Amino acid sequence: MPTKMSEYNELPVSKQPVSTEILPFLLGNKKAGKKDTSKVEIFEKGLENEIKKSDTIQMAVTKVVRMALACEFGAVLVKSRGAEQMINTIVAGIMSDAELRKQVLCIIDRFAHD
Repeated sequence: MPTKMSEYNELPVSKQPVSTEILPFLLGNKKAGKKDTSKVEIFEKGLENEIKKSDTIQMAVTKVVRMALACEFGAVLVKSRGAEQMINTIVAGIMSDAELRKQVLCIIDRFAHD
């Protein structure tokens, strides 16, 4: 399994469909309400600013989880006491499930930059 985003980008892309609640919004396949659009835009901007191709996959997934929580529940939650354990648990769950891992890697691939 690749450990850096630059290694992941060299892998062939699966032809299987990727589906989550947010991915259709990110790919433009689904229309969102005004409130949802704002959250998705904040999520996208945050990922554009944070995820780098030099990040390890673990680091990038952690950044996606942090950004998703911050957009949905506010930055206070991400900075609160005990949040790190919750974030690590979510990341571990994503990394241990093949479908979730594939979905988050697709999101990371879209937003990773040099």
